[in-house]
Amino acid sequence: MRSTGIIHADLLSALTALRHTDLFAVSDSGLPVPADVPVIDLGISYGLPRFEPVLDLILSEVTVEAAWGSGDVTAHNPDAAALLTDRLQAKLLDHSEFKARIAQCRFVVRTGEAQPYANVLLRAGVPWLSV
Repeated sequence: MRSTGIIHADLLSALTALRHTDLFAVSDSGLPVPADVPVIDLGISYGLPRFEPVLDLILSEVTVEAAWGSGDVTAHNPDAAALLTDRLQAKLLDHSEFKARIAQCRFVVRTGEAQPYANVLLRAGVPWLSV
């Protein structure tokens, strides 16, 4: 039994199965996801769990080499915009392009976040070890 980090079995399994360049997303409660893309639904009510703590946990478990968000985040959710651009150096895309890219994801992690545009598309990297 794990004593730290992510304990949600389905989420941990999906993260462990990621390979270099695989795409996955962490989303708010309202992001439309194509029917053929699996959703790991963590939302238990609007606002729980929030986007940022879920993203923090995932980033502690996975190497990420690139990130993208919706350009609409800047006008509608400044806190999420700062998180995406300052911390992740996410490229901001036209919202329709961002949503179209969700179809390429291995899976989407849905939070209970109730603030708009708290979504990020992530590309898995490789945790190269020093020898």
